[in-house]
Amino acid sequence: MTGEVCPYCRTPIAADEAVTACSGCGTPHHTDCYAENGGCTIFGCSNAPAEEPKLTVSTPELATAAQSAPAAMTATAIAAPPPPPGGEPDTSLNELRQISSSVVPSMYSLFGADVATAPAYREPEPEPIPTGEPKSRTTFIVLGALLGALGAHNFYAGYTKKAVTQLLITLCTIGFASPMSWIWAIIDICTVNQDRQGIEFAA
Repeated sequence: MTGEVCPYCRTPIAADEAVTACSGCGTPHHTDCYAENGGCTIFGCSNAPAEEPKLTVSTPELATAAQSAPAAMTATAIAAPPPPPGGEPDTSLNELRQISSSVVPSMYSLFGADVATAPAYREPEPEPIPTGEPKSRTTFIVLGALLGALGAHNFYAGYTKKAVTQLLITLCTIGFASPMSWIWAIIDICTVNQDRQGIEFAA
């Protein structure tokens, strides 16, 4: 060990390692470190590598870049006001919808799409609320057990498509396939517990 420390890699310089001494200040370096740095590592040394040129942008270049920016993006850039102390931002839901409806067409214009084809905001349709009196489960079971092959229980519960299918199976086969419709009806009365509108059967 020579006791010297390479100023580039901050590790001691061993006696058997290749050493390059700077001709300007005499500071020893690892030969590889000196070559990798392109010169001396000491700040202010005459053999230090030249500084890279700094990027400069003139005022006319900035003005040209600002004019070439998409007008749609600058028109729709909305700065949200800071929230009042101790509370949430005073922005209503209607204001947020107006902002979204103005931004979406602008984004379509930016990518060359027709503004008329931009999707407009639509209120979500509310789910239908079941109306009417609940059907009797006893009636549903009796109809399924006695007239299940004709789909009577499904007609009663409002499952018209299923009922028509069971009726056609029985009628089109002149009754030969009625056991299949009847088994189907037994499965219905064991598994179905609400009508077509989603109202639970009454006891």
